[in-house]
Amino acid sequence: MKFRNIIFLSLSILFLFSCSMTKKLEKQLIGKYVVKMIKTEPEKQDDEAYLKIMEGLLNGSYINFKADKTYELSIVGKIRKGTWRFSDDGKSILTDKDGFYFNIVNFTENNLELKSFNNKKNVLLFLEKVSG
Repeated sequence: MKFRNIIFLSLSILFLFSCSMTKKLEKQLIGKYVVKMIKTEPEKQDDEAYLKIMEGLLNGSYINFKADKTYELSIVGKIRKGTWRFSDDGKSILTDKDGFYFNIVNFTENNLELKSFNNKKNVLLFLEKVSG
């Protein structure tokens, strides 16, 4: 009986900690990020011509994570909207679109690197926070 109580208490503490962790991450994430770079094919990612083309295409691209848990993503003029939430472990940003989510590669106060998964394609996004 004592063992059950210890396990229950441990799981309760773990659950409360994970909830507070995701709340902190949510507050940190909220804001608008401009897309600085997208990498898709490793063999082309350092090619200067490729980088120039991508820079031009990405001009004006952004993702805005809002406090009401909605987002707006604009890439190359195409806008996608929906809702977002963190995964239980805080390592992914999940959306309401089936099969569309982001794994967090790096997350600092001003920069965010996300690996985007969309219909079996994965893309690495380099983002810079501009407001929030």
